[in-house]
Amino acid sequence: KAESESSEQDDSAASGSNENSAPPSRAMPSLFGADRSILHNASRFPRLPRLDELDRVIFSLWVPALANFFIIPLVGAVDVFWVGRAGDPASLAAMGAANQTFSSAFWIISFLPSLVTPLVAQAAAKGDKVELQRQVGEAVFVASLAGLAGTLLLALNPMPLLSLAGVQANTVMGDLARDYVTTRAITFIPATVCTVALAAFRGTLDVVTPLKVTFFTQMMNVMLDPVFIFGLPAVGLPALGVKGAAIATCVAEVAAYSAYMVLLLRRKLILPRVSLPSWTSLKPLLEGGLAVQIRSVALNWAFLNVTRATLLMDASGTSAAAHTLGMQIWNVGGTVLLALMSTATALIPQALKGAADKYTEQERLQSAKAVSDRIVWWGILGGAALGSLQLLMLPLLPIFTPVKSVSDAAFLPSVIGAFTQIINGCTFALEGIMTAQQAFMRAAIHNVIGAIALVWCLETYGSTLVGVWSSFIVFNGIRSYLAAWWHFRTSPLADRGSKKRVNPSAW
Repeated sequence: KAESESSEQDDSAASGSNENSAPPSRAMPSLFGADRSILHNASRFPRLPRLDELDRVIFSLWVPALANFFIIPLVGAVDVFWVGRAGDPASLAAMGAANQTFSSAFWIISFLPSLVTPLVAQAAAKGDKVELQRQVGEAVFVASLAGLAGTLLLALNPMPLLSLAGVQANTVMGDLARDYVTTRAITFIPATVCTVALAAFRGTLDVVTPLKVTFFTQMMNVMLDPVFIFGLPAVGLPALGVKGAAIATCVAEVAAYSAYMVLLLRRKLILPRVSLPSWTSLKPLLEGGLAVQIRSVALNWAFLNVTRATLLMDASGTSAAAHTLGMQIWNVGGTVLLALMSTATALIPQALKGAADKYTEQERLQSAKAVSDRIVWWGILGGAALGSLQLLMLPLLPIFTPVKSVSDAAFLPSVIGAFTQIINGCTFALEGIMTAQQAFMRAAIHNVIGAIALVWCLETYGSTLVGVWSSFIVFNGIRSYLAAWWHFRTSPLADRGSKKRVNPSAW
């Protein structure tokens, strides 16, 4: 407790004790006894993980972020479990395709979280409360407009987007997928604002508050799933099937939105008034957003093509259902690595911009490099551990569906997915470092190249699930190689780049 109080006092003194200073992070000093000042002395630590003080700082954000991100795919697995227990492969395949379509549209439109975290982290590191409030407030405003666009896009005519994933209109699967997407569209605005709020808290190094919000609202989703999917005849609630799973998710998203807005106001991260941001302040946000959207379009174009390939393999939907099962297990492991990516986006700006009155620019650059190199190693080690764990989870496949042909078909893709986790760990860590340094356009170019390669592989080898999943190796392998080249050879944190003054144009 004394160390935590001392750390907060030092940070407050370094940033200046005035009304415009941002409040010190609540989560960072208390978790595992981590001391934020370690970030500014990280260059004295070796590159390889040693479970030392620097690792404690990384884990103090990674573990809560992991728990936060881990909840959502687990709840998604619960959705798959309940829909799968109905024993209808068409329903399971429809939900998989519809969920991929909604997710693709959502992350293309919701480009702000990748921008907000490093911007908020920089403002928090400098202790600028006014700038902090401006960044978060403008992001919430833009997120609301983007959410409205998403609602109209998916609610009015979702079939053109669903057709990109291989869903055909006027079919049983098409009707089920349309019901799911149009229902989820109702809460597009709350969902986009929630991602901005999560990014804002993460930028201030508070990952515990979003964890609490996510846990309680997603548990609400879990409890409502069987109610809406199978109905409650005693009270006149009919079984809604796939649409019921969407309704349960919508209720949880509204609850999360309400909680986040109250918390943002209480923490004074936003002001209790609505004001239109100026074009001058919005321009940098939108320019960075363009690069993030290009990256999102490339990623989701790739995954929509994957979904389309699996839907077109057989009319029964067995291959698509097996792919959905394999993706759920794969995503559980990938979520761990996504949490590491978010950790990089919060920690590196803090090392680069914090305590400017105590450390020179060169010292802060060296510290940021040490933090980033350590994160890369944890990505590699984490990917190896997750791949091993995924192999151990293979016997659980029959639990998700009573249809043996579906669980059998999901076995080999899940094995391939386990071996790709090492590549995923490297990719996520390096792209998190790129995001932290706001190299958005460079990351977008890498993802476009990877997506083109993946689609070529699908055209050539995508007639089987093994071919589809092998294309993931090409996709993430290219992204990982290009990101590693940038980080270790040409970025401001490269071995040779870190020995000279930061080149602002290189960011």
